[in-house]
Amino acid sequence: MKTEALLSVSDFVKKGGWVIDTQFVVNMGVPYLLAHGLGTPVGEAVASLEELARGSYYLYVYTYNWVAPWKEQYTPGLFEVSVDGRSCGTFGRCPTWGWECGGIVEVGQRSSLILRDLTGFEGRCGLVYLTKEPCDTLPTGAEAVRAFYRRLKGCEGVSETVQTELTVCGAGIAGICATLSAARQGVKTLLVGDRPVVGGNNSSEVRVWLGGKTNFAPFPSVGNIVNELEQAKVGHYGCENRGENYEDGKKLQKLLDEPCATVLLNHIATGVSTECGQIRSIEVWDYLHDRFLCVQTKLVCDSTGDGTVAYLAGGHFEVTTNGHMGMTNPWYVEPTDGDDSFPSCPWAIDLKGVDFPGKPGVKDVYGGEMERSLGCWFWESGCESDPIDKAEYARDLNLRAMYGAWDALRNHEGAYRGYRLGYASYVGGKRESRRFFGDLVLTKSDVLGGNTFADGCVPSTWNFDVHYPDRRFYEAFREGDGFITKDYHEPFQKPFFIPYRCLYSRNVDNLFLAGRNVSVSHDALGTVRVMRTGGMMGEVVGYAAALCLAKDTLPRQIYTEHLEEFLHTLRTIPSVSLNKLVANEH
Repeated sequence: MKTEALLSVSDFVKKGGWVIDTQFVVNMGVPYLLAHGLGTPVGEAVASLEELARGSYYLYVYTYNWVAPWKEQYTPGLFEVSVDGRSCGTFGRCPTWGWECGGIVEVGQRSSLILRDLTGFEGRCGLVYLTKEPCDTLPTGAEAVRAFYRRLKGCEGVSETVQTELTVCGAGIAGICATLSAARQGVKTLLVGDRPVVGGNNSSEVRVWLGGKTNFAPFPSVGNIVNELEQAKVGHYGCENRGENYEDGKKLQKLLDEPCATVLLNHIATGVSTECGQIRSIEVWDYLHDRFLCVQTKLVCDSTGDGTVAYLAGGHFEVTTNGHMGMTNPWYVEPTDGDDSFPSCPWAIDLKGVDFPGKPGVKDVYGGEMERSLGCWFWESGCESDPIDKAEYARDLNLRAMYGAWDALRNHEGAYRGYRLGYASYVGGKRESRRFFGDLVLTKSDVLGGNTFADGCVPSTWNFDVHYPDRRFYEAFREGDGFITKDYHEPFQKPFFIPYRCLYSRNVDNLFLAGRNVSVSHDALGTVRVMRTGGMMGEVVGYAAALCLAKDTLPRQIYTEHLEEFLHTLRTIPSVSLNKLVANEH
């Protein structure tokens, strides 16, 4: 029997209403359980302690008071930990991710540990540690916490080695399309995604619709795979933006139907081994089973958005840390026949007496009003802070804005009687972070000038569209951070064909890129970032990967030595009608 135990998300077999948040592993070390109840306490999470020897243990909880960066005196995310019905105290007070002590607990032969949410307001539990000896210090910081986890879980090494030809990291639209494109040409392809569903921003977890057009000559069938992922029902605003609209299961089934494709969901890429300027293997964390895999691969496509794998491999990149596009956590309100009361939220952003979209009499950027304006794309945070290091800060700012708006509307304006908070995404929909350098960095002037490139192959049709905090609502930003944005558009002659040289790394020789982390400037990202365009990047990467394997070569050589053959392949994909799809993001 063990005399110490570390409980992670995998140990809570019964999670009740707690959800697993994987977005900030790079910042705090591990996935964590989140009590995302929209103001109503969620159900209990339960873990067994049967592997522990009977006796007395010191209990420690790795947790965080998420409003501490703004109002440390408030603790809206409190939760209770108990063992066999005996409370160990309440947790959720640490001003940064850290450990709180619950004193001594007694563990019996068949003991269980329970997390009980007390508020419904985003309590978070990363780890629970039980040990026979008191600890003066416990590890903090992502690397130290993960090393501690691996040692206590007995997974310091890898449990399995997997071999594949192409590894696609990131299961959003770009990653799905890269996987399907390559697998359908016989490439043994592995798709790694950190969430339980595929689709990324275009999934039920985030709920952002597709933007851009597909299928343009001289490559009339680039876009075919994106078209397969189209949802039958689209609802952009308010409570019409339902999770079922996004057809997560259909997307996943497309992947599962491909004999050459393997899908690893709930897996996080945490390490990269390189040799002679190439990625040789990727360490992948199966966080639901506390094990690590070694994926040996010939080619890699990073479609993670943040460029997680490219960064670990040392890929050259740039990032705009102030003045970039931010993150949205869509939310909506809906009619209710039940209790529509809502608790006061003094820890949220104080929006009493100021204008914001959704407040009666206030129009949004498109002239919309009331519930269609609440929680829409322009509720966007993080434009002024580092999109990697302060990602959790930006997500939590969005949540504070939502709770502050609803508190002001319901408890002070007397508006929206008979409504309740119906949904809020705890997974943030990012627009911009790292952009990795290829052999060509596409700029706005390239597009506006109509520059043509011999390797242009992915049509971009979305107007230049960048977001900055909306000046009309500066009074609402009195804490200092903006959370309502305005879009600034600039048209160009369409389509513009993105060069292939933007779709691979300039210094990691076997690394493709697809999605918003490709080789473009900040301004140029304003046109290429939408998901149909990213999906077509993935399709093109899949064809390039197949040609690389057939020629025993690398991504750059497709341009320098095999460009005409590659473009001929793209031109002669079985065709469909041109300009099949048109959609607007907003």
